[in-house]
Amino acid sequence: MSYVQIDQAFKQYAGSTVLQEVSLTIEKGELVTLLGPSGCGKSTLLRSIAGLEVLDAGTILVNGNNISLLSPQRRNVGMVFQSYALFPNMTVFENVAFGLKMRKMGRKEITDKVNHVIGLVHMSDKAASYPHQLSGGQQQRVALARALVTEPDILLLDEPLSALDAKIRKSLQTELRNIQRQLKMTMIFVTHDQEEAMTISDRIFIMNGGKIVQQGKPEEIYASPENDFVARFIGSYNVFTDQDIVKLSGHWLKSGTYAVRPEVIELHLNDAEKQEPGLWLAGGAVQSMTIRGNVRRYLIQAQDITLTVDELNVPHKPVLAEGQFIRVWIPETECILLK
Repeated sequence: MSYVQIDQAFKQYAGSTVLQEVSLTIEKGELVTLLGPSGCGKSTLLRSIAGLEVLDAGTILVNGNNISLLSPQRRNVGMVFQSYALFPNMTVFENVAFGLKMRKMGRKEITDKVNHVIGLVHMSDKAASYPHQLSGGQQQRVALARALVTEPDILLLDEPLSALDAKIRKSLQTELRNIQRQLKMTMIFVTHDQEEAMTISDRIFIMNGGKIVQQGKPEEIYASPENDFVARFIGSYNVFTDQDIVKLSGHWLKSGTYAVRPEVIELHLNDAEKQEPGLWLAGGAVQSMTIRGNVRRYLIQAQDITLTVDELNVPHKPVLAEGQFIRVWIPETECILLK
């Protein structure tokens, strides 16, 4: 039996359905991510697991126990929010120790547990500091330590890093993943950031419209999107109909909708056809170019279709000028037929 089982979770607000009979399973020690746009139901599902929302129908089992109707205090579920919600009049040590004091734990045990967990989040040197003396990243570390110290059955994280700047956010993603692996703790992470989900997750559940539309390991989801929404949301895929492909290349594929990753498309300046099987050719003009760190992203206008093409940003390769005519090569084997 899976460690966490959610079966047919259903939730409405004022007649509007937020969760549409969502079912999923999570193994003990997994870090899974609920990924999707705002309003897709991911935070509602997380809050339902925590007991902050009550499902209209469906069940939530943790380690074989039905917690669906238990109060939040009886679920042994930890939660970290985007807002740090630290007590401003308490030190780092006191903030982390608060939950243990509420459980009437002995002073020495509290001290040992708190010192251990603030060491895990690299905040030992700030134990006597107050929240206003800490950076945003440090405050979030304290919030994480406060949730970890009570040793919850599951740790829920609701977009906990979204208020931080990019550099600190990436650093904390790595730290969080390392802590999760070290503790072998079951974690459920909510985000709308595809890169973040890919970085930290064992598995990803993509949500849209209150449903799970695809689930799998990060590499599986990126390489094999199952539908139009996932292809557009997860990796800036180009999505073409079979008629688009005919228009661009004169090449016929099986009827349906296809997804093509931007990094598999090749751009060529010369007019000679590439003598490789399984590739088709379209001509177009460079509409724009943006630098995305180590990648140049081109938008190519081919007839009335815009293609997204990613190339490595290497110094020796000249940048294509806006309006420049270009040949576009797309491997037929990289055209993924969507459901």
